[in-house]
Amino acid sequence: MLGRLLLFSIALLSLVGCVSARISDRESTRLFRDGHYEQAASNLREGLAKQGENGRDQLLYLLDLGLSLHAAGKLDESNKVFLEADKIAEIKDYTSLVTEGSSFLTGDNIRDYKGEDFEKVLINTYLAINFALMGDYENALVEARRVNRKLYLMVTEGQRKYQQNAFARYLSAVIYEAERNYNDAYIDYKKTWELEPELPHLGKDLWRMATLLRMRDEMERWDAEFKLTPDDHKDAMLKAPKSGMGEIIVIYQNGISPVKRPNPQWRVLPKFYPRPNPVLYADVEVDGKLSGQTSRLHNIEATAIQNLDEKYGGLIAKKIAGIVAKEVVADQVEKHTNSPLLGFLTRVAFYSSDQADLRSWNLLPKDLQIARLVVPPGTHTLKVLPVGAGPLPEKTVQVEAGKKVFVSFRYMP
Repeated sequence: MLGRLLLFSIALLSLVGCVSARISDRESTRLFRDGHYEQAASNLREGLAKQGENGRDQLLYLLDLGLSLHAAGKLDESNKVFLEADKIAEIKDYTSLVTEGSSFLTGDNIRDYKGEDFEKVLINTYLAINFALMGDYENALVEARRVNRKLYLMVTEGQRKYQQNAFARYLSAVIYEAERNYNDAYIDYKKTWELEPELPHLGKDLWRMATLLRMRDEMERWDAEFKLTPDDHKDAMLKAPKSGMGEIIVIYQNGISPVKRPNPQWRVLPKFYPRPNPVLYADVEVDGKLSGQTSRLHNIEATAIQNLDEKYGGLIAKKIAGIVAKEVVADQVEKHTNSPLLGFLTRVAFYSSDQADLRSWNLLPKDLQIARLVVPPGTHTLKVLPVGAGPLPEKTVQVEAGKKVFVSFRYMP
């Protein structure tokens, strides 16, 4: 038993200073930042291959690879990677629960990365976005529902203080409307209103659904709530199928998510810090004409910071328990070997290995935004102009009368 402890201590010392392979892979991040998404994906595939099936950064590589393929428009490939990431996150989460009792002697930074709660939710969010971009509304709705199901379980079983995801709710509302399932669309628009009551144009969406469902009392409710005018009614109904118009749904991924650094109050714990994000929203042009602005629906930066703060009580308790366990083992080594030096070296091994785990889904945006643009049927050139930065590469979309088309853009400072 003692020999195993000594070997374990030596192994820990060999891991001290061992930096995460994904964090040190700055080339993939640079390629993504410069808009070379396919090259970034190629680099990340190489890194993933080196990780193998049991690499501690396996999940991190899958997450960034899925996002790079998404940004490159390789949606089928992105979905395959995200589905694998979803499975791996579940396996690693279960494994971490099983082995939690034996983890007090090691630092989280040398264990397999299992993902933050908000990251696991965003896997399904991006799957929903991918399916919507592909026009596969059935699977997009499945993933949107899984987003809120995961959050529900985190609240009820994990005792977290999380709220439902307004972006997923609004996305599912728009998809239900695209499928002319107005009842479910109305339910999800109302859920969005409960989460983000200040979202521009949401009052028109609610009024339009009430109108299509012939719910006069509800029409009057939203008229009063949002002080809607006859012109607002006219604008709202342009998105209805019988108007003869089409609609472009712009999903705008803005900025870069926060980064983990050691917490200054206790450096063995991580803390999220916002990264510079000069752009708050973007203007959207259709065929060279300013047609709308994006509105934020999900603040990933704030969610990441809040979720980690929620976990601090448990993290601190675990670290304190770890200190007790380390001292007990080091005392046993010293007692059974009658060697204060070996006891000291054991303590050095344990405490040196216990560093803050600074890993996170590196390429996420700061927030997810949306814009809805009514257009006549036909081919349209779409340009997104982040306010305070240069324009993004334009895209061309084909829109049919009474139909909705989803298109995605990413800005990274």
